Amino acid sequence: MEINLTNKAVFVPHVKKGYEDREQHIKAMLQKMNIPFSWILDGDIADLTPEILDKYFAGDMHKAGATASCAYKHVLAYKEIIAKNLDGALILEDDIQLDPRLFIGIFNKSLTELNSEEQEPSIVSYEDTRLRFVPKSKRVGGKVLYPGNRDRMTGAYYINKKGAELIINELEKQAMDIPVDWYNAKLLHENKLKYYWCQPTIATQGSHLGIFKSAITVKDNFLSTLKWRFKRFYKKWLYELR
Repeated sequence: MEINLTNKAVFVPHVKKGYEDREQHIKAMLQKMNIPFSWILDGDIADLTPEILDKYFAGDMHKAGATASCAYKHVLAYKEIIAKNLDGALILEDDIQLDPRLFIGIFNKSLTELNSEEQEPSIVSYEDTRLRFVPKSKRVGGKVLYPGNRDRMTGAYYINKKGAELIINELEKQAMDIPVDWYNAKLLHENKLKYYWCQPTIATQGSHLGIFKSAITVKDNFLSTLKWRFKRFYKKWLYELR
């Protein structure tokens, strides 16, 4: 099965130098799945000039650090969607682990369902990193998209053009003062952005699996990875009972 990327793209935020293990991981995984992609390399910490910080960031985000760099790379991906007049893009952080068996089929179906809805600014989250799932009692046979009431991080998500335009327009009015995943959640709670959860989840951030160290937090260790894996197993089981 081939991924449906008609007038769409796959963008992977990454750094110009360093994290070569993540680079090789993404290349190998996406090549094996026959998924074409483009890197988002601009927006490294060194690229965050005072002008960029003043334009896009405020508060604790108004400093050249890893969190602002990560957010800015996502902003650059949104700008690429608009500049290239794409319908939208799948955005994958460079430590993401996709389900090789399920991802393409579920992704294609999610876009079919999204396109059948009224076209509003929308994000579709594919990952389980925040351990948020759709309760079994709310699932409908054959359906994969469900309205989400909270964010599920930014490791693997699709954003349509209207969603990209919304975020860029909002940033023109008020700079981002929280991390990009929280910012998306803020727009959700303000009823400006539709946020869909994909069920089943088909992606996990590798830093939570223990494959990579996080580029932002320093709390990486074997015990935390083990705890997270256990919590994922438990919560998936719990949501099957709800």
